[in-house]
Amino acid sequence: MPYEPQRFMHAANVRLDVPVSVCVSERLTDDLREKLEDATLLSFETVIDCCIDRRVDYLLLSGNIFIEADRSLRARLALMEGFDRLAQHGIHVFVIPGDADPSEAWRAIPNLPETVHVCSPSDPQPMLLQRGTRIVAAVSASMWYGDTDAYGIRVIETADDGIEPFRIGSVTRSRFDESRRMAKLTETTADLLNPDTPVPVSDDGDLPPDGTTAAAAAENEYETAFRSYMNGLLREGRLSYLALGGQLERTWIHLESGVVHCPGTTQPRSHLECDAGTCSLITVDENGHVTCEEISTGAVDWTERHIELTAGMESADLLQAMRERIAEQPCSPSIRIRCVDWLLTGPLPVLSQFQEADVELIAGSELDELTIDGHPVRLLHQVTMLPDAWQLSAPDHLAQEYSDLIASGDPPAPSALMAQVRRAELSEGWHRRLESLVSAVDPRRVLAHIRSDGAGWFVEDLSELLPSQDSSESVTGPEPGTEGDAGIDEDPLSDDSEAMDRAAASGDEPTHDGSAEGVAAEGVNTGDADAFFSEESVSRRAAASSEPSSAARPESPERSGSRDRTDG
Repeated sequence: MPYEPQRFMHAANVRLDVPVSVCVSERLTDDLREKLEDATLLSFETVIDCCIDRRVDYLLLSGNIFIEADRSLRARLALMEGFDRLAQHGIHVFVIPGDADPSEAWRAIPNLPETVHVCSPSDPQPMLLQRGTRIVAAVSASMWYGDTDAYGIRVIETADDGIEPFRIGSVTRSRFDESRRMAKLTETTADLLNPDTPVPVSDDGDLPPDGTTAAAAAENEYETAFRSYMNGLLREGRLSYLALGGQLERTWIHLESGVVHCPGTTQPRSHLECDAGTCSLITVDENGHVTCEEISTGAVDWTERHIELTAGMESADLLQAMRERIAEQPCSPSIRIRCVDWLLTGPLPVLSQFQEADVELIAGSELDELTIDGHPVRLLHQVTMLPDAWQLSAPDHLAQEYSDLIASGDPPAPSALMAQVRRAELSEGWHRRLESLVSAVDPRRVLAHIRSDGAGWFVEDLSELLPSQDSSESVTGPEPGTEGDAGIDEDPLSDDSEAMDRAAASGDEPTHDGSAEGVAAEGVNTGDADAFFSEESVSRRAAASSEPSSAARPESPERSGSRDRTDG
């Protein structure tokens, strides 16, 4: 089917004048705070610039361009300024209202340029873009099947010369959920009117034959039904493109009858939403083939960088490695601020030589601003230290049994946790409560606490956790009194000789078999967490476990000097 070739910019979730939140330890200056407050305004300005530079035919805005409840004057002024600039270049704007910016709010804005067309969900008549007498595109926020509705209004435009307009509609998951509820209500009503209809019996105990869980099967069924629903909208409405609203994730779905696309957000409000702001440049050729180009629009973005620390590495070496990692990743010209989340991994004795706050202070002073791809970028740093899992020579050592109990694998990202919360079948109130708590949960820090605390409980000398050079000989770390030894912690159990003597003199025997499970069980059985983690109780368990593991564990050298133990 022939179409008129065209290009348009698709943007959504602009949320003008909504500030961006970042998690940093340093104090924000007035200039930095102002840039964070203006980030969404700057991203919208980037969208306008891209429309003019790429010479697009029109701009499609599909929902949540501003927050009507905020009543922001700066948002209205930025909106009008951008529309006026597009009007001066003859670029039209089609607006599909969203939940935060309903059509009533758009109609209340005075003096909108004539090139701005607001599509109302209650109006079946589509908004048209014409080149001379030919209709190039038709955009509608409502969905009506057939060429005309019940009132005879023509909702599907056609061309006399055989060249069809590129038809754009909208779809949301909330609209799909409402259609499913109405369908179930209709089925229930029909069943009540027909008493001969058998009542279906459900058996929630049976799992699908492929072994998936009931929750995963329900999610797969939902996604399959949603794709079928969207394909039906494209086919019945004779649409070529559906603007997917009501979500922040960038999505591209190519169906049999057309394309479904969500460009994401032009500027994320935090790292929980996504890492960077984007919009899309859509190109339609004469055969109706649709291509999409992702364009970066965010003024603030987030990135994760990983550095593996090794024995002998000093602060200068770490700083140079951080500088190289930052330079590796390209930076869009729209970026003003880049928030770098550093993940420092390595053996626990090596990580103990550094402190997260000290590394953040050094990075904030030495790497506060860099020139990336030809333009200056302000850098904000956040450091997380995650010790590696250790492998001791004695498999029955308490520390090794403790390490084996810790689940292996990468911890889920905050965005994955947020997605799990949103997919859960909970009330709206519980969804909001859990979403507010996700920002305070960092699975990597939780895992770092678990490993650091376990090493402090069950290891006398942290140098035992250094990886071995070969299968039979382990690395004991730096010699006593050297510079590298200053950052390694002493275990308090090795200095608590009085507690050892008291445990030996009392003759008390542990009620467990010396394993990590038995140690944990002892604390559960006593019911007194303070007694379980008391100095005397820990010393008694260490003395009981030292005998069976002493043969396989190399003797630790005497160490001079000590520092405060890092508990995470």
